[in-house]
Amino acid sequence: MTSITLSRKPYQIGIFGSGTINLEQYRMAYEVGAAVAHAGHIVLNGGMTGVMEASARGAAEANGLVVGVLPGDQFAEGNSYSTVKILTGMQFARNYINGLSCHGAIVVGGSSGAYEETRRVWEGRGPIVVLANSGSPTGAAGTMLSLQEATGMAFPEDKPKPWKVFLAHSPEEAVSMIIELIEKGYPSHE
Repeated sequence: MTSITLSRKPYQIGIFGSGTINLEQYRMAYEVGAAVAHAGHIVLNGGMTGVMEASARGAAEANGLVVGVLPGDQFAEGNSYSTVKILTGMQFARNYINGLSCHGAIVVGGSSGAYEETRRVWEGRGPIVVLANSGSPTGAAGTMLSLQEATGMAFPEDKPKPWKVFLAHSPEEAVSMIIELIEKGYPSHE
């Protein structure tokens, strides 16, 4: 077994998306997970199927570290690619933990759970990168981009917030962009 190689200062990068995906979305999420691992950072996701499994598999096969934050209370749950399984027993409330536990996040498609996780990151905790053409126009990625274009914000707010989501056109660009944004300290609270 090859050992895991982490950066000197590894970031926990959330990879959020749907549990049910098509082959193209699986490929994209797999490549995102592998690229995060190759860069020496940690994949953090919900530990289940779909984008979570694909990104975990990509990272695991690249000898990376994967943290799966599971909704239930059994180690047998979730996919087999998580290096560490965090059992929450919280069902979908665990989305809050996912969003708070990463330095930044990449969204591949997604639905309501990914939207909720991403919002926690967006609220001033870290950067969000959306992978272009990775989901439906009404999914998490499409909704964030549409709202940002129409209102200037990716999430509904009564009082405007200055943060935005970023768009990447490939898995490699998404990973490169998220690492650069995290290193720059986006979003700055100053």
